[in-house]
Amino acid sequence: MQIVKSRAKQPDEPRWTGVREITVMSGPIILGSLSFAIMEFIDRVMVNKLGTEALAAVGSASIWSYTMSTLLLGIVGCVGTFVAQCLGRGEKHLCGQYAWQGLYLSLFAGFIAVAFYPIAPYLFGLMGHDPEVTRLELVYFQIRLFSYLPLAFVTALATFFQAANYSVVPMFVAIFGTALNIVLNYMFIFGNWGAPAMGIAGAAWATNVSMYLQFFLLFAVFLSPFMHAQFRTRSHIRYDKAKIMEIVRVGGPAGGMMFLDVANWSIFISFVVGRLGAVPLAANNVALSFMQLCFIPAFALNQGISAIVGQWIGRGDYERAKRRTYTALRIGMSYMVVMGIIFAVFGRELIELVFSPEEELVLSLGHQLLILAAVFQLFDAIAIVMGGALRGAGDTRWMLMITFATAYVVFIPLATTFAFYFNGGALGAWIGAAAYIVVLSLFMWWRFHSERWHAIDIFGGSNNGPTPEADVSEQAPVH
Repeated sequence: MQIVKSRAKQPDEPRWTGVREITVMSGPIILGSLSFAIMEFIDRVMVNKLGTEALAAVGSASIWSYTMSTLLLGIVGCVGTFVAQCLGRGEKHLCGQYAWQGLYLSLFAGFIAVAFYPIAPYLFGLMGHDPEVTRLELVYFQIRLFSYLPLAFVTALATFFQAANYSVVPMFVAIFGTALNIVLNYMFIFGNWGAPAMGIAGAAWATNVSMYLQFFLLFAVFLSPFMHAQFRTRSHIRYDKAKIMEIVRVGGPAGGMMFLDVANWSIFISFVVGRLGAVPLAANNVALSFMQLCFIPAFALNQGISAIVGQWIGRGDYERAKRRTYTALRIGMSYMVVMGIIFAVFGRELIELVFSPEEELVLSLGHQLLILAAVFQLFDAIAIVMGGALRGAGDTRWMLMITFATAYVVFIPLATTFAFYFNGGALGAWIGAAAYIVVLSLFMWWRFHSERWHAIDIFGGSNNGPTPEADVSEQAPVH
């Protein structure tokens, strides 16, 4: 039974229908993602008490730790694309199957961690940072490699719950994990409550323990009688090569794009800003901490709209998929404008309130970077939201190509030129980064507006449409 692509004008909906659907889907994702950002933020605040070198090291090492895992995380994250479209098609029994295949793919995270452990000294040695910063980076990075396996498992399960309209599950688990991480940071970094004082290594171990706990909690809910009754999560546990290949076919480009995007920022921070010295790197990490907190709602919109677009495409309603995307875009742009104003006006006070940097240069430069962030955040909202919509439609190959092209034609060349050739330092490097965000956002908007994603079939011709007995209306998002 073929899905009919609905291009005709849909009946008028209540005015706030799309807003409510997006809020219901993205709200729990925002809270869950915000808790993870807070965990990283508090890591840096606590590590700041160890000195400028430690603050510089934890930012660089944490982003490289994340970078090396992103290829696999991007692949297993596309479990949500398949779950959303299966749910929209009324094939709930397939949702659990795709989740299990994502868990099997996640096992490769262990091999990635083993591969990167021995080459870590060479990687950080290439960056040319101050010797003490390099030593601390290596300590933090190698410990965080032990969290790769649970991180991949958590990604696969979280995207399953989000796409299946149960985003509150990973939200509560993430909040609990963040609370545990804060407590363990207090114990392991400074040696409180009888624990050994491990410094920056303690911050890494606290994060690892938190990630393992989050996986166990999510897996327990996944296998619960309630989830099994809806998605047969205990019945379809066998390895399915065909579904694995479907996930890899769509998720491979998504993972490649995710890796490129994060790797480019890692190169930017470590090989461009990092070579300017410990003070610019520390100021960069201070500003980036606030930017990450600001970006969380936008990235939650990215994940939420990806699931929503996938569900409406599963029902064959491409018009509503488009409407919801533009509604999410208006929400994201409005939020980013407000946060940009706050950064521009109160940035210095925010840095002083939270970090109390040892050097005035860290404070002033950090504020300048936040002012620049206020300028480009509007465009970042466009790139983030449109990227989520295109991923929900399965348009991942195009996103990979455009990310590669803009990164190595615009981002890295301009950042390097402005930082070193024009002596712009960290501020000049970020001007190059801002130009990249603007260009990428315009390409993302153009691609979605062209509607070429209508022709994409993520299932490769298999299972084309809801099963005859499926009640598609039952799966409609809560209005």
